[in-house]
Amino acid sequence: MEAAIAQVPNTKQELSSIWLLIAGALVFFMNAGFALLETGFCRYNNATNVLAKNLVVFCVATLAFWLFGFGFMLGDGYYNCSGEVEQKFLSFFGRIGFAFQLPFPQHSNDLAFPNGFTCLQADWANHSFASLFFFQLVFAGTAATIVSGAVVERVKFWAFFLFSFFLVGILYPLSGHWIWSHYGWLKQALLFRDFAGSTVVHTVGGTAALVGAWLLKPRWGRFNYDPRPDIELNQLSEQEPPTNISEEAFTRPSNLGYATLGCLILWLGWLGFNGGSTTNLEYVPHIIATTTIAGATGGTMAIICSPAIVGKPSLSSIINGILGGLVGITASSAYVDMTRGAFIGFISGFVVILGGKVLEKLKIDDPAGAIPVHLFCGGWGTIAVGLFSQPESLVYNTQPFFHNNPFIQTGYQLLGWLIVCGVTLITSLIVWISVGLFLYGWEHSMKQNQSIMLKGNWWEKITKLARKGIRVSSKEEKVGSDGFFYKL
Repeated sequence: MEAAIAQVPNTKQELSSIWLLIAGALVFFMNAGFALLETGFCRYNNATNVLAKNLVVFCVATLAFWLFGFGFMLGDGYYNCSGEVEQKFLSFFGRIGFAFQLPFPQHSNDLAFPNGFTCLQADWANHSFASLFFFQLVFAGTAATIVSGAVVERVKFWAFFLFSFFLVGILYPLSGHWIWSHYGWLKQALLFRDFAGSTVVHTVGGTAALVGAWLLKPRWGRFNYDPRPDIELNQLSEQEPPTNISEEAFTRPSNLGYATLGCLILWLGWLGFNGGSTTNLEYVPHIIATTTIAGATGGTMAIICSPAIVGKPSLSSIINGILGGLVGITASSAYVDMTRGAFIGFISGFVVILGGKVLEKLKIDDPAGAIPVHLFCGGWGTIAVGLFSQPESLVYNTQPFFHNNPFIQTGYQLLGWLIVCGVTLITSLIVWISVGLFLYGWEHSMKQNQSIMLKGNWWEKITKLARKGIRVSSKEEKVGSDGFFYKL
């Protein structure tokens, strides 16, 4: 009799897992949006390698997240949640191991959690383990795809491949564990809140993108930059003097129709991105509504403020304004009402336009606008949690704020965001340089007769060698190759 009762279908479990799979499918479809967006914003010559990297990045993310990232991010680690009395611990990383096995469900109510994930099971009651893995996987893939938009047109295929593996396997799960796991130290010590990933996904991806764009330097012609003295390592012959290339010819978007369609696909995917992040199904319509309104106000603000900051508005400004609004609301979409969500999106549109101008002043080339959208708006969205979250939200009240004081919480939000930025910046710089030196050493070992003469201090020498390892040659950049795939 007891066995028969245990096998009665649980409607809430079934609906929760099905919605999580649907939301994950919407997030997975965002890969198509990123591919179209980046292809539209870049030169026609680079279409093949841009599309190839957007396809392969999810392959890399899937393997890295299964092999290392998921357990490292959401596994029990040293502590577990199997005890009867809840205790407060501080955890810095989760399960360290190689991959995991997915158990077969044995009856209708079996959520099929493997050993080592008791805290995940406690936090996501009524959801199957397989649906949680898929949903978290597509989030991890998004973080890697963000980087692609900032380094596109000049990064080597294998450099992006290797960096994406380390990002999804180690760097992204580290911050994810601190904020989203049961005993994550930022969640426990600071009561840091990030509902759907303004910090965990967008800030981490945006910071890694910033480091990559800085190390690679601009595209040829952008800001009057000639890459040959860097990537040829001062070996230009007198017969090959540097030549000027029109910035417009090398940086003009090739297909704004693709970019616009990509934006709309991303907007649709964001409904699953935010809507799937709640354990309360009754909150899904509210989250989708606040997400939609923030995207709309972000695009509207981009139109309004562009003339004062960059001159006549462009279609790319509207596109990135919409995406900035969606990033900004991601951290608080379950905590705010429509009016506050609209205001968060409105400010995000301003942040995107101003952030793009700041990057121009710093001469950092970001073809798809990934850094202002994801890093800067991710920061604003994280801070907005403290400023605008409302106690009426049941999701908000799952863990009380310090003294229910929005100013104190805002301070903790800012501190947590700076910590994640700082750690991601340092670790991603180490990974980018390591990948560059490895690839340069591999290529240099094939050319035994090549002699290298570098000027500058040790840091300049290391960054030049790393740049040589991760950036395509000047010839490849001209024709639109990433060193592996060539244009059609």
